Amino acid sequence: MITGAVSADREAIIRLSIRDAQGQEQEFEAVVDTGFDGWLSLPSVVIAALGLHWRRRGRALLADRLCQH
Repeated sequence: MITGAVSADREAIIRLSIRDAQGQEQEFEAVVDTGFDGWLSLPSVVIAALGLHWRRRGRALLADRLCQH
């Protein structure tokens, strides 16, 4: 079961543990899009900070109608 909280902006927030390129766990808070389909998208600044390699790039239209690259 995933547990989290609802923000003042009525966004579902959960805590995630993501391993960086050295295998160390880093904790992040994430907003869950109500159209969640099992894929995790990370901002490019987080990918760079974790030292991860791109698996795939793409564009997505989020539930709030903002386009992410």
